[in-house]
Amino acid sequence: MLRAERQQAILELVKNRGIVAIEDLIAYTESSKATIRRDINELAEQSLLVKIRGGARFYTDVKLPGQEPSQIAKSLVNMEEKQRIAVAAKRHIRPNSCLFLDSGTTVLELAKLLVNEPNLTVVTNDIQIGAELSGNQKSTLLFVGGMVRKGFTSTYGYFAEQMLSELSVNQMFFSVDAVDPDLNITSYTMDDINVKKIGMAQAEERILLCDHSKFTTCALFNICALANIDTIIVTKELDPGVVEQLRRSGKTVEVV
Repeated sequence: MLRAERQQAILELVKNRGIVAIEDLIAYTESSKATIRRDINELAEQSLLVKIRGGARFYTDVKLPGQEPSQIAKSLVNMEEKQRIAVAAKRHIRPNSCLFLDSGTTVLELAKLLVNEPNLTVVTNDIQIGAELSGNQKSTLLFVGGMVRKGFTSTYGYFAEQMLSELSVNQMFFSVDAVDPDLNITSYTMDDINVKKIGMAQAEERILLCDHSKFTTCALFNICALANIDTIIVTKELDPGVVEQLRRSGKTVEVV
C-alpha cells in the first residue's frame, strides 16, 4: 500500500470508529508499528486526527454514528477518569451484596478493586472481569455464559439472557457507548442490548458509570431512557450544564 493510500485508509478508519488503537491500524493496513506511528504523527501535524497514547482519535469531540471502536481502542481512552469512577462506585457497594457487573472498560476498573473484597456474590458476562475476580477466594463469582462477541470479551444471546433472567441482584454496575441527557442511553450494537435490559430488570439498583466522553458520542441503538437509571457517576470533565440538566431530570448524579 502506498503512503498516501495508507494514510487515507487510516483517516477513514479513525473517522468511522472515532477511536482506533495502533494494533487495529497495523492489522487494517498490514503495516509495521513504526510505519503506523509515523503516519499518525504526520496526520496529527496536519490536524487531520488527534494522536493519543496507543492510537488515534477523530479530530472533533463529537463522533458521528459508525462502527464501534475495538475493545483495545476503548481501553485507551480516559483511563484516569475511569479509575476515579471505579473508586466512587466501590463506595456504593454494601457488605454481603449480590452484584451484576456488566461488560465494559470502566466496569473492569471497578472489578480490579474487588479482587480482595470479602462476602460478595458477583455476576458478570465479561470474560476479563471474570478472570480478574476468579482468584478472589473470599467472594462468589457467577459467570453468565453464552455467545462471545467477536473482538470483545462479553457474552450475549439466548443462553446469556435466559441465565440472567433467573437471577436477582442488589446492584447493577454498567457503562454504555453514548448518553443523550435529553433522551436515552444508547449502544453501537444490538448484540448486548437485551443483556443490559434484563440486568436492569433484575436489579434493585442500577448505577451507570460514565466518563465525560460518552456525552459527546452518538450511537444508533436505544437501550433505555435515563429514567430507568437510579444513579449516574460521571467525571468532573463533563460540562456542568449537562450535569445540571441531568439533575433537573430527577437523577442522582455523583461527580468525581
